[in-house]
Amino acid sequence: MATADLNKLQQILANAEENDAVLTQIRKHVVKVNELMTELNAMLEPGFRVEKKERKPRAANSTGKRPGRPKKNPSAE
Repeated sequence: MATADLNKLQQILANAEENDAVLTQIRKHVVKVNELMTELNAMLEPGFRVEKKERKPRAANSTGKRPGRPKKNPSAE
């Protein structure tokens, strides 16, 4: 009888640990969802303007060649 109670107690403790981990993950996800909803509400405001991102210029190549595969040479055939 005592072993059955101990097994049940161990099972309850194991389930509690798993449930605690799941609750922690849910809390983290709820925080992320709240942040995204705030961002979405800001985007839906009538005066919202999209900010243009500045493109960085490409780095100059030291060899002067363009990136990519070289063109086929017809005289090589």
